[in-house]
Amino acid sequence: MSQLESLTIGDDISYYYFDSGAVPGDAYTTLVFIHGMGFNGGAITLYGIFRKLFPLAAAHHLRIVSLYRRDYDPTTSFRDADTAGLISGTVEGQEGFLRSQAVEIATFLVTFAREQSIPLAQGISGGIALIGWSLGSLHTHAVVAYLDDLPSDILSDLGKYLHTMVSHDAISMFLGIPNPPNHSVDLWFERDVKVKFNLFCEWTTAYYLHKSVTSGNIDDLEFNKFSDNAHAMHELSSEELAELTSVETFGGSDTLLLYIQQDVFKTMTRRAIFNTALARRFLPNLRVRYMSGGASSGALVWALYELRKCLADPEPMYGPDAEKARDVKVKFHTEGNHFVFWDEPQVALEQYITTINL
Repeated sequence: MSQLESLTIGDDISYYYFDSGAVPGDAYTTLVFIHGMGFNGGAITLYGIFRKLFPLAAAHHLRIVSLYRRDYDPTTSFRDADTAGLISGTVEGQEGFLRSQAVEIATFLVTFAREQSIPLAQGISGGIALIGWSLGSLHTHAVVAYLDDLPSDILSDLGKYLHTMVSHDAISMFLGIPNPPNHSVDLWFERDVKVKFNLFCEWTTAYYLHKSVTSGNIDDLEFNKFSDNAHAMHELSSEELAELTSVETFGGSDTLLLYIQQDVFKTMTRRAIFNTALARRFLPNLRVRYMSGGASSGALVWALYELRKCLADPEPMYGPDAEKARDVKVKFHTEGNHFVFWDEPQVALEQYITTINL
């Protein structure tokens, strides 16, 4: 049975997580999940939003760890000093906040790997694949972008374990790419946080019927109309959904992340995958993967359409001398919506494995 554990990473900061446990033998890979906006913030007895993946892990020689981000109980909440840069409105302050989150998550990964004696990475076997879902992809992206901020001992050991970073259904703005013209953003203008969260849940849990998710043509994507499929998590009562979510954090520190300047996200993405000097010096063998769901919102698929264009010609978006600097690949899955790990956990796990193995 999965257990709730905690790690103190310094300065009285503790991260809580669920762990499916070690797998017999020495060849298993650990998947560490960073959750998205508003979700994974509820009752710890439910094992969090990724709970349906846990029973499937061992059969695939996987160990699954689901991390609770800062401001999601019981992980340490942000203090005023932690978010000062985020709310400063300055490029320096906002980037400083992302750097601090990158250091914390990297420190968690290394501390966990050391204490649990997980297998070292051997190619894409063993070690750790770090998976950021939705808003969580911002945090995993930050880890890759700001490797130069890590203490030398953390960086050295991270290189022994971390072999792949996966972004699952990242929105375009977190990649430094403007929002698509077809996508309605009306929900973000709603003033009542509870109403806004309900609208957000409706949008994210819906299924979208696309003509094609691989064509690269924006006209083949559905951005705003829900399909007739029942929404993910529709079987949950309002009380059960509340146990898996945090409206407070959704409307608090997570919403503040959406107001980070676009240039900060653009710089972060450039540092992560389009800066050859950084890639050669810091974890040069680190693999970066992006995946989208076949029935996720068109906005999430479109983000990878645009990123794929940038991988071929990054300078128009990311500036002079930007060039593909790491082993980066994009996977457009044809099944599953934004919550594929809830509705179809076996399909989701196979998708993660396929994406990691690209």
